[in-house]
Amino acid sequence: MRVFPSLLLLALSVMLFSFDASALARRPAGQWAYFHFEGGQFVPGKPEAGIFVAVQDGVVPMVETSEVKLMAKKLPVGTGALAGICYVQSYGGKLKPAGGYHPVPMQEVQISTGDRPILTVQTDGNGFFATALPTGIYRVGKQGVEVKIESGTTRLLPLRVGKRMVD
Repeated sequence: MRVFPSLLLLALSVMLFSFDASALARRPAGQWAYFHFEGGQFVPGKPEAGIFVAVQDGVVPMVETSEVKLMAKKLPVGTGALAGICYVQSYGGKLKPAGGYHPVPMQEVQISTGDRPILTVQTDGNGFFATALPTGIYRVGKQGVEVKIESGTTRLLPLRVGKRMVD
């Protein structure tokens, strides 16, 4: 008889621990998540100095240099968001090994569904762009990178628009 209450207490403890662990793994509602670009992909966190993308479920993403400016603007119902950067990848040459990237400011980025263009956005002075889109599958840029937009979420997209060899 004493085994049953002990097993029940153990099962309840495991369930409570599981709920706490899953709650810690998720970001609380209404809290910003930060991503910065590291030459080929977006990585979580803010850089020590520089530009980052602030993301929150149900909110238009923001490209900023400081948390002080963040003001949430809700996404329209049935839409998600796309944020990204256009960049030229730079490589070192024979004489000097180097790596990195150069953002492409004022670059027009075409967004299409099927073969039909639906929107053109322009990167800012730092090569970043952000826009709200209805849920669906889109092709982005001249490369036609396929992106799936889901309601209330933000998709981050690095768009390499060229390579440069340096010597």
